[in-house]
Amino acid sequence: MRTDWDAIVIGSGMGGMTAAAYLAANGKRTLVLEQGDVLGGCTHVFRRKGYEFEVGVHYLGDCGRPEGNIPTILRGLGAEQRVEFQEIDPDGFDILDFPSIRFKVPRGWDLYQDRLIEAFPQDKAALIRYMRIIRKLADATDRATTPASAKGLAAMVVRAGWAAPFAIMPLTRLFDVCGISQAPRPVLGGQTPAFASPATRVPAIVQAGFLKNYVEGGAYFPVGGGQSLSAAMAEVLRANGGDFRLDARVRQILVQDGQVTGVLLDGGDIFTAPIVVSNADLKRTYLELLDPAVVPPATKARVSRYSMAWPLFNTYFGLDIDLSKTMTSSQIWRFRTDADFGPMQDAISWRGAGRDREVWLQAVRDNIGAMIHIATNKDSATPLAPEGHSVVEVMTYLPADHDLWGISDAGPVGGEKYRSNETYLATKDAVTEILIDLAEEVIPGFREHIVWQEAGTPITQERYTHSTGGGSYGIEMNMRQIGPLRPAPKAGIKGLYLAGASMGWGPGVEGVMLSGVGAAGAALSRDLFSEIRDGKVFGHAAGLPGKEPGWDPLAVATDSVLRGSKARPVAESLHE
Repeated sequence: MRTDWDAIVIGSGMGGMTAAAYLAANGKRTLVLEQGDVLGGCTHVFRRKGYEFEVGVHYLGDCGRPEGNIPTILRGLGAEQRVEFQEIDPDGFDILDFPSIRFKVPRGWDLYQDRLIEAFPQDKAALIRYMRIIRKLADATDRATTPASAKGLAAMVVRAGWAAPFAIMPLTRLFDVCGISQAPRPVLGGQTPAFASPATRVPAIVQAGFLKNYVEGGAYFPVGGGQSLSAAMAEVLRANGGDFRLDARVRQILVQDGQVTGVLLDGGDIFTAPIVVSNADLKRTYLELLDPAVVPPATKARVSRYSMAWPLFNTYFGLDIDLSKTMTSSQIWRFRTDADFGPMQDAISWRGAGRDREVWLQAVRDNIGAMIHIATNKDSATPLAPEGHSVVEVMTYLPADHDLWGISDAGPVGGEKYRSNETYLATKDAVTEILIDLAEEVIPGFREHIVWQEAGTPITQERYTHSTGGGSYGIEMNMRQIGPLRPAPKAGIKGLYLAGASMGWGPGVEGVMLSGVGAAGAALSRDLFSEIRDGKVFGHAAGLPGKEPGWDPLAVATDSVLRGSKARPVAESLHE
């Protein structure tokens, strides 16, 4: 592989892959360096015994309209036909399942409001006030431009008019102002785990943007799984003269006389480029990958102070039952208490349990909330499991504290071996059992139908992605870390740019893809958002390979030919 490039991208999460695709499509010879053995970051999949599991893609907003941000980004590369989307049940794409109420969140503002009023008639006037404010903020919000700069925020404020003062108000404070009683609050805040920020700290504008995407735009799942997204970007990258290298861990970003010159890999290889985009963890980029001498003390202090969103604990199950016959494609949020994400965080904090593992586990049993994702119900066109079987993921947020998991401060990034650690394994197994019990409350007979199970902890995430605290949502979307208060694509060092969940566009697939366009645009000194919205298509779309029946995104993302248990069966519908 050549060692001199026009641009290098560190990390193959969707922020990095999108930045790389747009740089390559604009004539920059671009190399993506991925420390793992598969592209995609939190959008990648893995396979076990005929089951295919998603690491992080569960639903995407507003993918059914051409003007949606993800379709627009794909179209700007000539790749809109490479990823199809299947809508999740519009009558209830989210089901919020509390002890006292089960609420189906539908597509459509009016229907959503009507259901809220039907469920909580005593709060009718307060809910109408709340919805009027949220819809006004939603109408004023453009996720591609509002969070990106002070200018974008100012434009949103002008569009919001009378509702602007509510934009940066904590969501729970907005409930207070509207006079909403306690009963509807868990439902109104029940979707805040989707962006990993509790209602007590998240600004109302974030909630408005989320509801605009999903209630207004609908919820979708990519046909073929989340891996299809990174595979499409990889094909765009190579069709435009770029490339990627797996098992390539960057040890240092090289800077000389204030200008980026390239990167140094573990093992000693050096790749040179005047442009480097870091899609690596924000804190590790500034505090580990850069020489401390080139990072201003004020920048170092600011980055150190950022608080991370909580990490996920994911459990993966293969079931010998076809859940499509008994359940819809809805995303199910099951809560043990009538409380949203914030009270759950408080109840299961490691410090609050006195760092006593048994006390903490009991608190988790009593206060847990989890998302249940049934991939085989969301993608009917792809054989994600053996015939008559189902794939289910159950995930929750847990503290990142290393001592909770029985490991030292060095952690897996520091080389600590933990996979035979008895404390780690016992804690992991105990949490898995709690989540199986929770799933049993939603899917009767769940436990007896398990034929494969696996779990990934925050430590697993930290090991694979090197994210601070094992988080996949970057720095938390709270009052001190919102919009222009989050890092910008320009990193303050000439030639260095940033992408990922910690940027102003926030977490989630859409947010990081927007950050990738933002990083590429900053490197090219162009407003790529405006150009692709006006219909501009970059690069050589005609050079993309054909997408034949049996096209396997995991094979593209691993740069290999998958055989045996790693190969995906070809769905009958693909032959038709």
